[in-house]
Amino acid sequence: MTIARGGHRWYASVLCKVQMDLPSPTRSQSERGRVGVDLGVKYLAALSKPLHANEPGSAVVANPRHVRDAARRLTRAQQALSRTRKGSSRRERTKRRVGRLHHELAERREAHLHQLTKRLATEFSEIAVEDLNVAGMTRSARGTTEAPGRKVRQKAGLNRAILDASPGELRRQLAYKTKWYGSKLAVLDRWWPSSKTCSDCGWQNPHLTLSDRTFACGNETCGLQLDRDMNAARNIEQHATLDDEPPVACDRRETSNARGAPVSPATPPGGRQEAKKREDTGPPGPVPPQRSDPLASPPRGQEQTKLF
Repeated sequence: MTIARGGHRWYASVLCKVQMDLPSPTRSQSERGRVGVDLGVKYLAALSKPLHANEPGSAVVANPRHVRDAARRLTRAQQALSRTRKGSSRRERTKRRVGRLHHELAERREAHLHQLTKRLATEFSEIAVEDLNVAGMTRSARGTTEAPGRKVRQKAGLNRAILDASPGELRRQLAYKTKWYGSKLAVLDRWWPSSKTCSDCGWQNPHLTLSDRTFACGNETCGLQLDRDMNAARNIEQHATLDDEPPVACDRRETSNARGAPVSPATPPGGRQEAKKREDTGPPGPVPPQRSDPLASPPRGQEQTKLF
C-alpha cells in the first residue's frame, strides 16, 4: 500500500495481484465495430462514428479546456503567493491554496478522460488511435542564442493546450480499459499522414497546414470536402493495426531489436551460442582486431606516428 497526498487530500493505493479471465466483445460492441479517434485541441476527440448510436452530433467530443476555466483563480492565487514573505504562516496558507487549485484541476481533467475512455471501450469492439509523439509536439520553440526561435509565445500557448488535452493519458487509459471490457486497441503509425490523405480515394495534399480546417480532395473524380479532423478519424479507422505487441521484458517472448531481429539469438541444437561477427574486421591475423584507443601507449617495439 502506498500513501500519497495530492493537494488537500490523502490517497491510499493498494497493489494486488489477481488472476482473471479477459472478457470477449459483447453483441452491441460487435455491431458497432471499429471506431477511429483523432485527438486534438479544437476538439478533444473526433470520431469516425458517433459515440452514441442515436446521436449523430456525438461524433465530436468538445474540449473542456480545464486550464482556461481555472486560469483566473490560479493567477490570483499565484500572485498572492508571490507577495508573501518566505517562512511566514501566511505564505504556507497561500501555498496550500495554490496546491489545492492545481489538484482540483487535475482531478477534473482525469475524471473527464475516464468518462470518455470508458464510453469508448464499452461501445466499440476496436478503438483506433494515432501513435502521437507528445514530447515532440510540446517541445519549446525558444531555440538558442545563435538561432532564436519564431513565434515562441504562440507555441507556448499551443503546448499548454496540448498538455491540457492529455492525449498520452487518454491512450494509457484506453490500453488497459479495452482489456477490461472486451475490446481491442489499434494504433496507427506515427508517420502516416492521416490529416493530409483523402479518406475516400487516398489522394494526398502535402501542403495542408494547421490553419486549413477543411480537407478538400484535389481528385476530380472524388471531390470530398470534410472537416480535417473527421477525415483523419476515418483514415485512422481504416489503416490502424491492432496493438498486440507484448511489452518489453515480457514473460512470453522477447521483442525485436532495431534491426528487426530477436533480442536473444536462437540457441543451436548443441546448447551453445554460435559466435557471430558484428562487423567486418578483415582476414584473421596474428593479432586479433581491437578498438583503437588514442590515449593508450603503443606496444613495446612499435613506433608511434604523430600527425601535425
